[in-house]
Amino acid sequence: MRRQMFSRARDDRGAILMQVAIAMVALLAFAALVTDYGILWAARHQAQNVADAAALAGAISLEHNPDFNVARAAAKAVGESNKIFGRAPTINLGSGDSVDETEDISFPLCPPGEGAGQKACIRVNVYRNEDAHDSVAADPLPTFFGRLFGMTQQGVKATATAQVGSGNSIKCLLPFAVIDRWSDDFDNIKDNTSFPDDSKPGTIGWSQNDDYQPAGFVPKNPGVGCTSAPCDTYIAPYGDNPSTTGWTIAKDYGRQLIMKGGLGTYSSGWAQEIDLPDSTGGADYRWNIEHCNTLPVGIAKSTTNCSKATYGTPGFTEADGCITVETGVSQGPTTQGIGTVVGNDSAAHWDPAATGPDGQKGAVVGGQGMSSPRIRPIVIVDINNYISQNCSGSTCVAKIANIIGFFTQGMCDDPGVTLDPGYTCPDPSKDVVGRIVTVPGSYASGVGSVQDPSSFVEVVRLVR
Repeated sequence: MRRQMFSRARDDRGAILMQVAIAMVALLAFAALVTDYGILWAARHQAQNVADAAALAGAISLEHNPDFNVARAAAKAVGESNKIFGRAPTINLGSGDSVDETEDISFPLCPPGEGAGQKACIRVNVYRNEDAHDSVAADPLPTFFGRLFGMTQQGVKATATAQVGSGNSIKCLLPFAVIDRWSDDFDNIKDNTSFPDDSKPGTIGWSQNDDYQPAGFVPKNPGVGCTSAPCDTYIAPYGDNPSTTGWTIAKDYGRQLIMKGGLGTYSSGWAQEIDLPDSTGGADYRWNIEHCNTLPVGIAKSTTNCSKATYGTPGFTEADGCITVETGVSQGPTTQGIGTVVGNDSAAHWDPAATGPDGQKGAVVGGQGMSSPRIRPIVIVDINNYISQNCSGSTCVAKIANIIGFFTQGMCDDPGVTLDPGYTCPDPSKDVVGRIVTVPGSYASGVGSVQDPSSFVEVVRLVR
């Protein structure tokens, strides 16, 4: 009897081993799923981050330099400096400005979108697998437990598209408000020697020699106004208005601008102090010249009515395009503040022969180049809105029609400042001189915008 019991026990042990073996297969399959599939998904997340970084690097390059091959090299360098599961990704460099889908770095048409414009897009593909584009050396992701089931390798691919588009919100403003260009159809002071087109009507006749004289407005100095058509007109570049008279990148990038104060006379370059968010008084004014006020200021909508009555209420703040303007420019704080700005990058200077962003003629060279801290944004005010408030002698609320970049050359009487032929400064110790340029910014939903040709604020963002 005892021998029969021992024999039966030995038979049971064999059955348990079979069950353990079956369980081990299931456990190994589960381990393969958790470990190898986990590697795949972690690598997929890393690959997307690499693609995003590479596309943004290429777009930033395009923002400062329109050369596609330079942008392609920047994207590849940034992409390969990052890792996908411990190894550099595969990115085929390609060449030219191809929009071919087979290129790992290509330049397709930008998708239309809110505030996007149609400036430039760059698409980047990154790989870490056995099927890398164009027979580039394969570098697949490893597998561990999957090898037991014949899966010896796995891979990931990620794609990102970045865009240089039009912005409508910005920080770090210089605390100046400047008048935009108008259609100069009434011109009582013509100077064809210094400004060859000064006698021509429309925007082509606008020059640094002109005063804004709309119908019915009689300036205090000089005392000559337009009482019958044709008179000067200003049409702001809000939205997609094709009739705008304001500055555009194609016509005005690199234009030397002399910012000058004066009440009652709205001349080209007319400028006043503004109170940036949470800032009032001379001390804040100088601080805002020398430092970065990080509170955002935006472009107004065409329908926004900026006035003393509405200012500060929801929809009428600085972020929405309404801002308080002081009457005049303080000489001491302006001179001291501008001196600090120039000193922050004293080696930078304007080179009219250099190639600028988007292929424009002229660029800041030396020092920090087009990334110079001397390039700051300035708000452009809707002068019709300003005049309608009868602002003389008191603080007013201006409506921001546009924002431009401004390379600060210095005060007009600074030794290093050279004016373009025919240009003069009415008050050299108070007038600020610089160049109109583009400037990086951001895009804010619910805020106004300007049509793409008038947008000097550029934003780099992922669109796919």
